[in-house]
Amino acid sequence: MTPTKVPTAVDAAVEPGRPGSIYSDGPVWHAFGNSRAAYHVLPRRSLQSMPVEWQERYVALIAEARALLPSEAFPAYQVIRLNDGMYARDPNRQYRRLPPFPLCPAGAAPDATTAPLAGAFVNTDIQFEQARQ
Repeated sequence: MTPTKVPTAVDAAVEPGRPGSIYSDGPVWHAFGNSRAAYHVLPRRSLQSMPVEWQERYVALIAEARALLPSEAFPAYQVIRLNDGMYARDPNRQYRRLPPFPLCPAGAAPDATTAPLAGAFVNTDIQFEQARQ
C-alpha cells in the first residue's frame, strides 16, 4: 500500500484553484461559502472572550502561520465598521472597558447562522467604494 501524500502549503500555492487542493477546496474555502468576501474579521473582544485554551490555540496557530508563510501574507490593515455603506460606531473598539461576551448556556439553541465563519466577512473593494461616496 502506497502512503498518501499530504498536501502542503507549497502544493496549494503552486496549484491555486485546483479542485481537491487545500487552497481552493479546503475547510476555509468552504467556510466562506458563496461569499465573495476577501477577509474574515474578528474583534479583539471576541477573541479575548474565548476560553483560555482556545486563545492559546489561536495564538499558536497564527504564530505557526507567520513562521511558514511569507511576510506579505500578513499586511497591516485598519478596520472601519460600516452599516449599510455608512460609517458606524463600533462598540467592540472599547474592549478595555467592556466585559467579555458571555458564553451560551449548555443546551441553548444554536444561532440561526450555522456557518463557522458567518457574520464577519469583509469585501474591502465594495465597502471602500461605498465609504468614498
